[in-house]
Amino acid sequence: MKKIIIHLFIVAILLMSSCKKWLEVVPEAQTTKDELFTTQKGFRDALTGAYIDMKSSDIYGGSLMWGNIEYMAKNWDAVNPNSQALPNLVAGNYSDATVRGWLDNTYAALYKVIADANGILDVIDAKQSIFEENNYALIKGESLALRAFCHFDVLRMFGPMPDNPGTASVLSYVKDVTSNIHSPIPYQDFGQAVLSDLDSAETLLKGTDPITQSSIRDLNPVGDALNDVKFEDDYLLYRQIRMNYYAVLALKARVYLWLAANDPSQQANAAKYAQKVISAVDQKGALTFRLGTETDRVAGDNTMSPEHILALSVYNLAAKATSTFGETGSLLRYDFNIQDGFYYLNNLFPVNERTSDVRWTGMWSYKSNNANYVMYKKYIQRDGSDQNWDTRPILQIPLLRISEMYLILTECAQGKEEAETAYATFCDKKGIPFSNGFNSDDWQTDRKNKLIREYVREFYAEGQSFFTYKRFHVITLPTSWTYSYYSGTTAKYIVPLPDREINYHNN
Repeated sequence: MKKIIIHLFIVAILLMSSCKKWLEVVPEAQTTKDELFTTQKGFRDALTGAYIDMKSSDIYGGSLMWGNIEYMAKNWDAVNPNSQALPNLVAGNYSDATVRGWLDNTYAALYKVIADANGILDVIDAKQSIFEENNYALIKGESLALRAFCHFDVLRMFGPMPDNPGTASVLSYVKDVTSNIHSPIPYQDFGQAVLSDLDSAETLLKGTDPITQSSIRDLNPVGDALNDVKFEDDYLLYRQIRMNYYAVLALKARVYLWLAANDPSQQANAAKYAQKVISAVDQKGALTFRLGTETDRVAGDNTMSPEHILALSVYNLAAKATSTFGETGSLLRYDFNIQDGFYYLNNLFPVNERTSDVRWTGMWSYKSNNANYVMYKKYIQRDGSDQNWDTRPILQIPLLRISEMYLILTECAQGKEEAETAYATFCDKKGIPFSNGFNSDDWQTDRKNKLIREYVREFYAEGQSFFTYKRFHVITLPTSWTYSYYSGTTAKYIVPLPDREINYHNN
């Protein structure tokens, strides 16, 4: 069997497990595929490694959350006088060498996680007999879904315009473990490959994932509850920060909505899966996920953790957020801030909504020594005690949230009343006035304009704005936005592939 080097994250995992003998046997901090995948724990460690790789600063630990992707949506000002790279990124000048390096790194990091998943999937069926209880289904299901998740973001970022994708081969959907460059496939085939992986993951996780049988609170014991955990294996806890069953359904809703840009019939599928997640209940009949409210924000839960369907656990998030967004952090480095924020924020948060909108109140503040700069506080959250559920520290970066499912329902509704019902529920929890419904003169255009704005302000610093603009093919912002700070082009929306991919496919 081909030997594959598993990187240093395995060492970190094993050190945390006090596995001292590992280092004695393999002092070079390397292990082979044959050695790793001989036990259930080895598969678990490999899957944990995939999640660790997802926290890379080149993807969901930075660039695809609050970093480069948000600059591409012009959610941050690029005012650093010491560098032209950020202004070029904002403008879509992807030929800049520094910018190209950033984007190439993101492409490589996404495929690194895909390779992690493929390393597991390559051998898991042959080793099925080593697994206890539902572990085979859980690990294989998560691996398939992670592969789909990262491939889909490759498609969103580097793929063609979803409203006119064409028939040419565009990107590689990698399902095996090899160092060879894979041939690209057409957009439609790529989308179906994503859905095929998600269909398989859904089948594996349905009925086996603890999140379908227990409440989020039971799966996240704190304080005295740690002594009363009903799971013998703590690996089965904290499912809302893993690629769980409902995360698979939510991702399917997101994928179908993207495909609907070119095939409106897919809206029905997007709505179906969004509704399944919204309607999910635990064993006590309570909603598994709920929309966050002002009460959550006041309690220091700025990312609205009750909404998290999939998230990454970041143990040092408090320090990372302060150094990135805080007064002593990057505001002094000219980045991650908004210059002349009144013009921009008045469009996102009209003055008549500010007193009630939970995404405004307490979430933005002016820099103390320069009122022209506004800083964002989503990730500056409570760093409380883990002895109590209501004060536990919030150390999660959300990748999928229930609020997105309500917006998908709103967008996919075929009638005005149906759309208003879904949107009104969302608005009620977010503190947005919506008593008059959508504009009767052209309710569909009004809905579209409201949804574009909601995606930006709801998922600010979560990497969704650029993809929203691309999906709606936004050239200029709606005329109702009094300050048009963003413009888009097809060339800007289709990020170029790394040169090595282009050169290979052109030969």
